[in-house]
Amino acid sequence: MGSASNAALTAARSHVALRRQLATTPGRLRLAAALLALSAIVFGVVAAHAAGERRHAVQSVDATEPLLVSAVKLSASLSNTHAIAAFSFLRGRPEPAQSRRLYDEEMQQASVGIAKLAREIGTSSGSGPALRRISETMPVYAGLIENARANNRQGFPVGSAYLRKASKTMRNGMLPAARDLYKIEAQNLTTGYRAGVSSWTMLAVVLAGCVMLMLLAWTQMYLARATRRIFNPGLVVATALLLGLVVWIVVAFTVQQSALAEAQGKGSDPVELLTATRILASRAQADESIALAARGGGEEEPRLHDVDRGFQAVTRPIGGLLDQAGAIAGDASAPIDAIDRAYRTYLEAHSRVVKQVRHGDFTKAVELAVDRGADGSPSTKNAGDALDDALDREVGIAQGRFEDAAARADSALDGLAGGIPALTGLCALLALLGVRQRLEEYR
Repeated sequence: MGSASNAALTAARSHVALRRQLATTPGRLRLAAALLALSAIVFGVVAAHAAGERRHAVQSVDATEPLLVSAVKLSASLSNTHAIAAFSFLRGRPEPAQSRRLYDEEMQQASVGIAKLAREIGTSSGSGPALRRISETMPVYAGLIENARANNRQGFPVGSAYLRKASKTMRNGMLPAARDLYKIEAQNLTTGYRAGVSSWTMLAVVLAGCVMLMLLAWTQMYLARATRRIFNPGLVVATALLLGLVVWIVVAFTVQQSALAEAQGKGSDPVELLTATRILASRAQADESIALAARGGGEEEPRLHDVDRGFQAVTRPIGGLLDQAGAIAGDASAPIDAIDRAYRTYLEAHSRVVKQVRHGDFTKAVELAVDRGADGSPSTKNAGDALDDALDREVGIAQGRFEDAAARADSALDGLAGGIPALTGLCALLALLGVRQRLEEYR
């Protein structure tokens, strides 16, 4: 009981002593100094953490976007590979050397893309199963295409059956795995964008800065009343320095956020839309070629009994994708308009093929799919290649816009990593020196 009473008595005396201390000007100045030091530490930590989060988000976007592009390019390469392989069966026997060369190039590009993604992402990540599925299925697909070619060279109808089986392997195995890969990287990219434009980081900095500014203002007003001096040089300079630092951070965050939004809106989003269009167009070309090679379909391809039915099912989303890309492009929509014209030319070429199919003239339909018409109208192959080239060019331009905007977002944050702790520390030092100068007058 005695020790407990003594402790309580000691605490009560300390409390009284503290109240008496705070009732004096020196005591209040010491409290102000302690609060200024604490607020400086809090502001410095909050601001440095916010700047670090923003920088990390920009770097994450900058690292993830190329992986997303590689994923969509892999899908495009796989689709193009199949379109080229399917088209070569319409050229008759033997297979044209150029078609074989293009097929080998696309297969090589797809293999390089898989190896690159496996190296940069890692097969143990969430993308690993999709990468392994593509790697395991690709040799199966290539073997079916080789069997189809071997039988086609000898004039055996079973070649078309192998081609249809290869098509099924591509559509049901490789392309879905590539889409899964794309979805994972797209989700990672979206997470990076959200972190990079989050308003919470800026709000935290502003709130922490306002708290410290209010403490500086209160300290100066108290000193002005207590000492009859209007300005304290140390506190005035510290206030100006802190205000400048807060403005610098807010401006840097605003510029970074705007540049990152531009990187998404005019860079990665159009890349995704235009590449999706390329994939659909390549698949449409492949479906048309397979249907014509099989003279309208086969037991394994009931939806291709009508050539146009499968084509329309695949290309139906393309118009919407181009509309979205045009809406995003805004003033820079001229390239999108050119792509849209190329797409309409492609549809017109396909409609001429369909017209002959409906008349039962598959020989003429194949000619229109392979060669230009007598009036100079493009074949579906020519029109499809022109559309693919236009899309590929615009994807490259959009990728360039992303890289420029991402670089601006990153450079907007330059200097903050070192500037925040240095200037916050200097601000705190000046404020404490200003308070100490007044405290010394009471000794």
